[in-house]
Amino acid sequence: MQLETYPFIASQDYLRFEFLSQGPQGTIKKVVLFQQFQGNLYNLAFGDWDETRQRLDDLSRTNNNDRDKVIATVASTVALFIDHYKGAMVIATGSTPSRTRLYQSGINKYWPEISRLLVIEGLLNEKWELHKKNVNYQAFLVKKK
Repeated sequence: MQLETYPFIASQDYLRFEFLSQGPQGTIKKVVLFQQFQGNLYNLAFGDWDETRQRLDDLSRTNNNDRDKVIATVASTVALFIDHYKGAMVIATGSTPSRTRLYQSGINKYWPEISRLLVIEGLLNEKWELHKKNVNYQAFLVKKK
C-alpha cells in the first residue's frame, strides 16, 4: 500500500508501536499494542498514550484532522507485525461501535490495496465470514494472504 503514514517506532519484540499524530490539537503520541490471546491469535489495542497514567487511552478523541493517515499508520503496523510473527492472526474491534465502524470505513476505502496483501474476516452474529463491503461487523480478523 502506498498510503501516507506517520513514521513509527517498533519495540524489539514488535508487540508495541509508537508514532506521533500532528495537527490542530498539537502533537499526540499514539500507541498500537498487540496482545497475545492464545497461540497465534493477537488482539490489537490502539489509542492515545496517557503520560499521566502511563497507559493507553482507547476512548480519547483527538480530532487532529489526520484520521486517514492515522488509520494507514495503524494498518502498516499490522502488516509489519504479521510479517514478523508468521501465521499470526490479529483481532481488531473498536472500543465503541462507532470506532468499529470507523475501522470498517478505512478497510472499505482501501479495500483494493488491502485485499491484495491480507485476508480480512468480519464477525457477524457470532460467526466469522470473509469481509464484504456494506456489512456492519462487530470485529475483524486479519491474517496474511
